Amino acid sequence: MKIKVFLLVIFSVIVINAQSLITLGNGTALEIGAGADVCADSITGNGQLAGSGTVCGNPTDVETENEFSLPKEFELAQNYPNPFNPSTIIEYQLPKGSNISLKIYDILGNEVVTLVNEYKDAGIYAVKFNALSISSGIYFYKLQADNKTFIRKMSVIK
Repeated sequence: MKIKVFLLVIFSVIVINAQSLITLGNGTALEIGAGADVCADSITGNGQLAGSGTVCGNPTDVETENEFSLPKEFELAQNYPNPFNPSTIIEYQLPKGSNISLKIYDILGNEVVTLVNEYKDAGIYAVKFNALSISSGIYFYKLQADNKTFIRKMSVIK
């Protein structure tokens, strides 16, 4: 899991002759107390504060944001595009690891293809379905996971 940390600092300009380099990376702890100064010439995209300290300021706010968080519930999204020709994307999300089955059925309930039939860790997944070998019509896709079943309708137009 990647975590972004945003540090809002109000800057004023002062000159400090000592060189410094702080890298904010995985596992780096940076404690900033009330009234502390944060000094740098630049803050690079990879989290480095670098320079001789010509720009300093007092932190006014620190915010942490999870870039990726696990889903809270099982979900089967509507495929896109829909209607489609020749392929579409089917997305689903799992709040916990599960044995899952994702299958396509025709309008009569006959199984057309099994897209996924295996254990998947918690997360968000996308599966591409190519309909080159089937005819135009209405189809259903069914996700079974953790004793839950989700079904959605899609249209193939050729």
